[in-house]
Amino acid sequence: MVIAVTDGSAFTDWLASDNWQDYRQQRAIRELGDEVSSLSYSLHSQQRESTRLRSELSKLQGSVEMRLDRLMRSFDAFVELSDLRMTLAMFDPPALVRHRTRQVVAAVSQAQAPPPADFADVAGYWLAPATTALVALLRDEDATAPLALAAERDEARTALLVTLTAAVARRTDLSARWLPKAFGPLPATEPVTRAVRTLWTEAAAGRFGPDGVALLGERLAAFSGGLDEAAGGGWRARVDGLPGTLPRPQSILDPVAEAEEAFAAGARLHALRELCGRPPAEPAPLDADPLAGILRALVDEGSAEEAPLLRRAAELRAVIEDKPYTADEQWEAPAGTALELLLADAFQPDGTPLARAARAAGARWLLPNAERLAGDAATDPPREATTSVEHLPVQVRAGAAPDPDGMAAVQQKIDSRYPEERVPTRTTIALGVAGALLCLSVVAWPNGLAIFTTLAGAGLLLTAAVRWRREGRQRAERQERHAASLAAARERAARATRELDELRDRLVLTGQRAADDLAAVKASLG
Repeated sequence: MVIAVTDGSAFTDWLASDNWQDYRQQRAIRELGDEVSSLSYSLHSQQRESTRLRSELSKLQGSVEMRLDRLMRSFDAFVELSDLRMTLAMFDPPALVRHRTRQVVAAVSQAQAPPPADFADVAGYWLAPATTALVALLRDEDATAPLALAAERDEARTALLVTLTAAVARRTDLSARWLPKAFGPLPATEPVTRAVRTLWTEAAAGRFGPDGVALLGERLAAFSGGLDEAAGGGWRARVDGLPGTLPRPQSILDPVAEAEEAFAAGARLHALRELCGRPPAEPAPLDADPLAGILRALVDEGSAEEAPLLRRAAELRAVIEDKPYTADEQWEAPAGTALELLLADAFQPDGTPLARAARAAGARWLLPNAERLAGDAATDPPREATTSVEHLPVQVRAGAAPDPDGMAAVQQKIDSRYPEERVPTRTTIALGVAGALLCLSVVAWPNGLAIFTTLAGAGLLLTAAVRWRREGRQRAERQERHAASLAAARERAARATRELDELRDRLVLTGQRAADDLAAVKASLG
């Protein structure tokens, strides 16, 4: 019987079988095993694919849920906004006033004549008479009556509207005339509004002409002059926060507190000089006119009754458009306290008009701090300092020898580390004497024993000689190390003395430079 061997497994089955029946059974069992393995692999692949599909489905479900949630929120906001619009429809007269005001602002911002204010007055709404007066002012007409009515309803908003519109229309004469009323005195404790902060920065940039710059300087000086000592501590904290370190050489002297304080004070005073002496620089250009943004927020604010509804409508529109809504967009939003803003401006590391105006206003606080730093920098140079020699403190003095007691302690420590020992040692002497005695006693012993004692004595003498030589060499090395350690200790003390002299010279230079820096700060701050 001939069996065709097609693969290794079949050949193995044929060798292991005794007859054709066994061979066929083994082949069937093997084929079933292969099919089971193939099925197991297929199931494993399907499980992997199923896991991947479940993961993809989970991501898709999450994305769909997020989109559905956003869609539902947008729909709810749209429904509420529709109801709000129906409510706001009852405020058509104020809405018409705002529309006409926008037309006036749009026309004058493009150097066109303002359209007439053809709308009826709205009871209690400041914008109606304010817009009528604004048109009259822009046309150089009499605006006494509408201005009086607008001021009676809301003088601050009226002044802000006229100032902002005149600035947008490039009517510097009109905006500078109304700026004092719109800017107002800076509050001592309450936050400054976004509108006042914008007027502040734009006045410093010259947007309202020389009169605006002068007005800003007066208001900032008045505010700074009215600060108490507790508020003035903010200026000291900012000055002390200036860089107070300078590159200094490595020193083996222990830090001298007075010297470190003097160097830090000198470094801070120099940093203050560089800050105050920054050359004039133009402010960075802005993408949008900040005054136009304030004007838009002021006009769109609405009347007292509809203002909350308009704000809610803006929030709903932000939800529908999927954009964030912040209350900072309101013109009355807080921008920070006047002191915080003034300090931030004064310590801006640039020479922009805003920073220079803040430093000029804060001269009352900057100059005393500069004088304080100059006094701290002009400290008397120390006459002595401490250094570490052999891990022991040693006092060094300027122009004099180191402290004798300290150096004596250092020498005592070195002496204890390298003690003086006699050469030869007693052990070596004993070995030599014993060897000599054994050699000399040869006559007293029999011949055999005499030879042994002679050899033993010679060995002891040789050992004593070797030890004597080694001990002499060790003593010489010990004396060399002792002398080297003493020389290194004296050199370290001498180096510390030189460094003390250099420290004194640097302190003198620091005091001189501090005087120059103080004069420069005074000149910069006027």
